[in-house]
Amino acid sequence: MAFTSIAGVKVCGIAAAVPSTVKHNSEIGGEADRAYVGKLSQQVGVLERRVVAAGQQGSDLAVAAARSVLAGLNWDPSTIDLLIVATQTPDRLFPGISFTLHRHLGLPQATPVFDVNLGCSAFTHGLWMASSLLAGVGKRALLINVDTMSRTLGATDWGSQVLFGDAGTATALEIDPSASVINAVMTSDGKGTEAVCYPDSAMSASMDRAPAFVINGPAVLGLALRSVPRLLADILDHTGLKLDHIGLIVPHQANIFILDKLVERLHMQASRVVLSMGRFGNTSSASIPLALCASRQQVAAANRRHTLMVGFGTGFSLSAVHADLSATMFFDPVEVS
Repeated sequence: MAFTSIAGVKVCGIAAAVPSTVKHNSEIGGEADRAYVGKLSQQVGVLERRVVAAGQQGSDLAVAAARSVLAGLNWDPSTIDLLIVATQTPDRLFPGISFTLHRHLGLPQATPVFDVNLGCSAFTHGLWMASSLLAGVGKRALLINVDTMSRTLGATDWGSQVLFGDAGTATALEIDPSASVINAVMTSDGKGTEAVCYPDSAMSASMDRAPAFVINGPAVLGLALRSVPRLLADILDHTGLKLDHIGLIVPHQANIFILDKLVERLHMQASRVVLSMGRFGNTSSASIPLALCASRQQVAAANRRHTLMVGFGTGFSLSAVHADLSATMFFDPVEVS
């Protein structure tokens, strides 16, 4: 298990962008499917999701989120020294979305950019990567999390159709010697490679089969209930904190059944757990920062001095981050039409 403590990096702001197209779960399937779809929606805790329209790309959401956080913080794009984009659903195989953002945002030629293929743990992994690398390249960084999972779903895969939505987020980080330490822990378990995957895609695409997203729900539930409590216990032990010290807990928005089981197992107070499942669904890499932006009132009222965020899923990949978000600015999600 890899523990990292990073001093002198502040999480300055987080912004989000969602498609303007709202897909209500009550619209999924035909008349004969409505009862089944309704039951599935209730189980996963999602009423509606945002989905990209024809011709709309993940980079469109990413650019909108990045512009939102830059404007909100009054940062000039020329001051960005590092750009990391975490996505499972790039606009194309290559070059990465990071180069599209570099162009549209007008970042300096000296700014290194790259994409990371990560899903449900991409925000917590991304915070670790961006904060670890920042001191070596400059003062300011942008971490982008974006996924358009709706494009990967089978036409009659109601279980996934009711759950997954699309979103992009942008997190701004800055070198600040007075900033509290960011603590991170990461684990990997390649035995879960096939549990959440997109077979018959990219270089393994088949002429005979169209790619369609696959998820093994029981395996993900097992991962969450088996590994997440241990991961959180380990990072609390690493920081010398107890769960009572944590003012805000932000889990990956997997589905409400899994999250309810986690809350129950960890004996968390529901008021300290941030959830945005009902309106946006599971937005993969963007789910944690989107939940923070979409729950601004709850977040503003919380003691964010000790905020704990945890991502788990594709890979299997798991990571948790403890950070001080008490001075972080959160911006309302913007709609992209």
